Amino acid sequence: MGVIKRQGIKQSVVTYVGMFIGAANLLWLYPLALSKEQIGITKFVLDAAVLVSPFLFWGGAELIVRFFPRFKDEEKGHRGYLFFMQIIFGVGAVTLLLLNFFFRDLLFGYYSGKSGLFGEFLPFVLPLAFLLTAAAIFTSYASNFQRIVVPSIFNELVPKLGMAVLVGALLLQWIDFSGIFLGQLAFYGLILLGQIWYVASLGQLHFRPDFTFLKKPLLKEVTTFGLYGLVGTLGSRIGERINTIMLGTIATLGDTGVYTVAFFLSDAIDAPRRAISRISSPLISDKWNAGKLDEIQDIYQKSALNQLIVGLGLLLAVWVSVDEVFTLMPNGESFREGKYVILILGLTRVFDMLTGVNTEIISYSKLYKYNFYLIILLALCSIGFSNWFIPIYTINGAALATLVSLTIYNLLKFILLWVKYRLQPFTLPVFWVLAIGILAYFAAALLPQPEGLAPLLWLMIKSSTTTLVFGGLVWYFKLSPDINQLLEKAWKKVK
Repeated sequence: MGVIKRQGIKQSVVTYVGMFIGAANLLWLYPLALSKEQIGITKFVLDAAVLVSPFLFWGGAELIVRFFPRFKDEEKGHRGYLFFMQIIFGVGAVTLLLLNFFFRDLLFGYYSGKSGLFGEFLPFVLPLAFLLTAAAIFTSYASNFQRIVVPSIFNELVPKLGMAVLVGALLLQWIDFSGIFLGQLAFYGLILLGQIWYVASLGQLHFRPDFTFLKKPLLKEVTTFGLYGLVGTLGSRIGERINTIMLGTIATLGDTGVYTVAFFLSDAIDAPRRAISRISSPLISDKWNAGKLDEIQDIYQKSALNQLIVGLGLLLAVWVSVDEVFTLMPNGESFREGKYVILILGLTRVFDMLTGVNTEIISYSKLYKYNFYLIILLALCSIGFSNWFIPIYTINGAALATLVSLTIYNLLKFILLWVKYRLQPFTLPVFWVLAIGILAYFAAALLPQPEGLAPLLWLMIKSSTTTLVFGGLVWYFKLSPDINQLLEKAWKKVK
């Protein structure tokens, strides 16, 4: 757990710096410079690019991590593993270009009738998808060497800083709105170059293939996993991104813009899970290869507990001061209707974190095909519940569809791992953390507000109160040895 803890902490720091920049963008700069519809189309195009990217790389990050231990050989340049990954990317590129050729006119014709912004900016989806996927290949490859922090600096910070510069330039009338999308292509191109440079700096940029190693049984296994991974990753992306797409389709781009701001606040809660997932994936893959089920159980339970503590603490800090957030935002009243989206999605994130690294454990086990079926179920649930709830509750319906779909998905993964391997993520401290969370919320929510106090100061008081009560009690009762150890080391450095 030491490597996971060190890299996870560093990754979380990078992520939260990115979140801070993103918060400044979405809560202040975007509402100041962009309309709700412009925020909506920006999010729609990026999510559409992410949604189609599985066609570019079949099997996704799981494939890059799963088979690397088989190819791993420092002296032989890992037998050209990176070269074979580029071949898969090439096949995916041809597939996506063919799909674009056959369906472009149909899709563009449909969306152009809903808003002129669609017709103008949907052409950016495909080049963005190419750049995002190419960079993601090198990010996942670097994670095989337990290196996620520098790639995350490129992935987390460059897009947010880039968008801040672009929107600022728009506000100063140095560029028009189309310059936002052209600028995105430029900085995602820089991210790709940065990822390639970093892999090279690790001494791991090897493209010389060893075709003699790629025997028929291994090739068949890789192909099977890749095809399952294509549909599975697509289903996963649908589960994550479909709400933005369906809000723009069923409702309006204005609703998508409001949802985007609310989604960001809930997404900040998910940062520890993403960090732990990236660094734990190659380790879990190694543990399965070595048959160390007890160590997998240890990772499973520690990830669930530590993710819950950080995720629940962040949700409490955000929700207890949510009204002040909208008061401080430029044009905040236009976005206040997204208030309960934050709560619903925040609870979704916390429950997802509570169930630990279940997806990673299944993905690298012999049960990976079950993950495929579960992800397809997630996609179907997301589409079905979105179609049901969005026309009735609009943005709250989109959030509710995510909550119901991901709850079903995580419960089924929990049942699968328990039935097949007797693995489960829950320990007694988990229930104490939940009880302390309720206490910490009411400690801040019941504070009387002094008359005439500035909203920013009141926000800081309430969020600090719930954070101190929650964090203090978790530390005092030593519910997480990892977090206590981290705090003790930090305190020694301060002293």
